[in-house]
Amino acid sequence: MPWPTVVEDVRCARPVDALTAAAERADLLVVGSHGGGPVGAALLGSVSRGVLGHTECPVAVVRS
Repeated sequence: MPWPTVVEDVRCARPVDALTAAAERADLLVVGSHGGGPVGAALLGSVSRGVLGHTECPVAVVRS
């Protein structure tokens, strides 16, 4: 099995918009989650939740 190609792409944009755009060219999108819980997600928003509903490729949400 070949190793996957990892692409680092740095942009100045809203995180969900930048990640959704990057996912258009990806086979897999990996995002991190700090696990703020329901209160943190309600107050601050959730990037991982935002991309889950807006990408065509699979999304892996990874916690530390």
